[in-house]
Amino acid sequence: MVELLVVLLIGFLLLSIFIPFIRKTRETDHRVRCQSNLRELVTGLSNYANANGGAFPRVVQDSANAPGQYFAYTGPYAANPFAGDGQVSANDVTASLWLLVRQGYATPEMFICPSSGDYADPMTDRAGRTTKPEERSNFRGARNLSYSYASPFSAVAGYRFDANLLPKDFVILADKNPGKSGGSDVTGPAYNASLIDLARANSHNHQRAGQSVLYADMHVEFRQSPYCGAGYYNSGSAGDNIYTVLSLTPLADQSTPDLTAKGFLGTELGPAWKADSYLVPTADQDRGR
Repeated sequence: MVELLVVLLIGFLLLSIFIPFIRKTRETDHRVRCQSNLRELVTGLSNYANANGGAFPRVVQDSANAPGQYFAYTGPYAANPFAGDGQVSANDVTASLWLLVRQGYATPEMFICPSSGDYADPMTDRAGRTTKPEERSNFRGARNLSYSYASPFSAVAGYRFDANLLPKDFVILADKNPGKSGGSDVTGPAYNASLIDLARANSHNHQRAGQSVLYADMHVEFRQSPYCGAGYYNSGSAGDNIYTVLSLTPLADQSTPDLTAKGFLGTELGPAWKADSYLVPTADQDRGR
């Protein structure tokens, strides 16, 4: 009996050593694969921009009534995101990103982070029949998209969502914005908070340790803080919070705002400055689909 207890104790000790090691190894692999996805999307975004005079993917903007507001996941089964028939809302961020799939620049699998519980859009119509990418206008729902996209919709006159005009440290894509769900709050921690506190504002995809980030200069890095947007290259420590807008109202192009402000969150808001990255949708949007 004593010998058996000793063997069991040794077994438990070995498990306590190897289980964390296996988990860490698995997460390291997931980060590599996640960044590989974003690098594949670099090619898609670059090719799209080259074919469209530098413009990144964007559906119709409601410039008159809500230039900065955004929507997500509207009209997934619509045949044309530009039809203006009410199926796909103007200012739909996810429909904008779907244009990469619709036009053959990306596949649904590229939009899934392996650290998340998400799965690639099954590419079916409303009746469950297999359909072609060009016959759809949006991701079916939140579980089919693990990343957030810089909102192309802003009331700021100087905001140009263009590959030729954005600063190189502007963030275009990253692991999904956690918003204020599941204990997260992207407007909570300050830029100089501890890594433990910053975890409240990091994406859920990688156990809140940070997020894979795709910059406008088309390189990808893993950042342990959401304060990694415009201004980061200059300071080397903190920049724009990529998951919030800098201000509730548009800021003048000529001014240089406090890029390390905590910022604000909401579907009624849009980028408040010419280099303000606002990556959406958030993790709690459309989870019921």
